[in-house]
Amino acid sequence: MVEQNAGAVDRALAPWVVPAVAALVVGRSAVFVLWPQAHFDSDQAVTGLMAKHLSELRAFPVFWYGQTYLLGVEAWLAAPLMRVLGASVVALKLPLLAINVAAAWLLLRIFVRDVGLDSGRAVFASLFFVAAAPATAALLVMANGGNVEPLLYVLLLWICRRRPVWFGLILGVGFLHREFTVYGAAALVALDAVRGTLFTRASMRRYAIALGTATAIWFLFLGLRQISSAAGPGTSVADLSTRLAANNVVQVVGRLCLDVRAIATGTSQIASTHWPELFGLEPEPLTDFGVETVLSQGVRWSALLLTIALGLPAIRLGGLLLSRRTRGAAGCDACAYLVLAALFSVCGYIVGRCGVIDFATMRYELMSVLGAAGLAAWYLRVERSRALLGVWALACAAIFAISLIVHARLLDEYVRQAPVAPKQDLIRALQARHIRYGYADFWVAYYVTFMTRERIILTPEDAVKIRTYNRIVDAHRDQAVRISRQPCAGGEPLTPAFWSCRP
Repeated sequence: MVEQNAGAVDRALAPWVVPAVAALVVGRSAVFVLWPQAHFDSDQAVTGLMAKHLSELRAFPVFWYGQTYLLGVEAWLAAPLMRVLGASVVALKLPLLAINVAAAWLLLRIFVRDVGLDSGRAVFASLFFVAAAPATAALLVMANGGNVEPLLYVLLLWICRRRPVWFGLILGVGFLHREFTVYGAAALVALDAVRGTLFTRASMRRYAIALGTATAIWFLFLGLRQISSAAGPGTSVADLSTRLAANNVVQVVGRLCLDVRAIATGTSQIASTHWPELFGLEPEPLTDFGVETVLSQGVRWSALLLTIALGLPAIRLGGLLLSRRTRGAAGCDACAYLVLAALFSVCGYIVGRCGVIDFATMRYELMSVLGAAGLAAWYLRVERSRALLGVWALACAAIFAISLIVHARLLDEYVRQAPVAPKQDLIRALQARHIRYGYADFWVAYYVTFMTRERIILTPEDAVKIRTYNRIVDAHRDQAVRISRQPCAGGEPLTPAFWSCRP
């Protein structure tokens, strides 16, 4: 059993730590933030269009366009930048980069102040997040509703665990933004249960205040939803279909899967597929993750490094916990909190996806990078065997090196000669023909509309998020074309990948 920071060491971060870690975070994110074609799609374009409309005071989006869950935090953060810099991928992603830096700083703060590590060890443990693999780093600055934010919310929940009002505010906003935030609250409840303090008067009062505050936030935003621009400028919740008019609670309940066989399959795939991809060890082309590049990440057989990096600490700490020999070790609760939040995240991923684990849904389970960092910090705090620490540190260093080498190659590729995305060629072809309106599939429509700052408006017929565009294009149908990925009768090739057809 773990004790609450017993014997914790009062330390401060060395002056070099924050600048160095911030530089690493910026370095592993730079390609995805500064080059629009590197990792951008229509999901992110919807968020960008929300921010553009908000910055121009044309719309008041509360939740993501086209639905009544996923709080539009990313659009609200980007709107002021777009007001100054104009609508661009850089303006959209800079707040997400800032969140990454803030999360890294909070992680270091916890490891130094709560766990009692020195600055060097704190930085080493944090590298599971700070030096995230290219595919994971791309997801951490992906503006598709909420990838990195749950990690920040979970860290803030720990910081504010003794401040119930702030805790409730973070939980309320975090849950409405992305329900994965609840894993942090569940981890704290579990820790209190293990310590036997869950049902004390102080704990019950604290959780009651936090839950009351979170519930008030939930009802506040449900009220704001009724006056929001739910599907673009000039729309309301009446423009949403009944199927989409749900909330986060309904979404969570609707995803529950209790198929034991599927859950067992998913559990095995976490270790064999998900973690090797998440930590950048499985050899795969980065194009599989939506990154525009010729490079791959991972090295053959390197996934075995996770057996040491994660397995050795898990076995050693498990044995120490069973023998109660970690009593008195500073910061065990902080580390256990991160590990538990990650385990709850993994369980939620398996159950929510009914055992279907693949890279297309990897963004639903990013909490494992925090869990790995917490496990590393915990191990660094309690392990006394220099030999085991040496073997473990070498395995971890190899994982970080594999990731950072690919990041360096990716940055070099974009600095020397950045790839051109096929949709950029499409935009140039549409501009050359003075085409302003059209129909396309979802993955083309909103991408082109945002990248041209609405100078060209394409609307999808398969997955409508911004109903405003449907009305605009329908009103200009005589000028509109249909963008197809296949040749069509009487059509005109625009690029090798796209054709212009009659609507």
